[in-house]
Amino acid sequence: MNARPNVQRIDALGQHLADQGFRTLISLCPEIKTASPARQEAVCAAMRAKVPPAVDSLLKDTQLAPCLSEAAFHNAVLMLALAGVKAWQATAKRTKYSNSKTRKDHHAQHAEQH
Repeated sequence: MNARPNVQRIDALGQHLADQGFRTLISLCPEIKTASPARQEAVCAAMRAKVPPAVDSLLKDTQLAPCLSEAAFHNAVLMLALAGVKAWQATAKRTKYSNSKTRKDHHAQHAEQH
């Protein structure tokens, strides 16, 4: 009977980590709030995929050094935020300019865009 409450606690811990990870991500990349739904979902999916390893890492670290449980929690939050940042960068447009051969070409292309 004790297994059920532990699963609920781990689920709650995972949700809390995910919430804090997303808040941290938003503080690092506030432009995510105005991104397209598809891009937001890509970021969230990457973060969701990292929740189980983050929970496992947190539990392992806390077991090894209970006095560092708060630091272990913050480490797990940052693990999730980093996954979000990587996904955000991966979905960004690769380059704003074409591969110009000369600096003059690059400047002309930049001037055209403005």
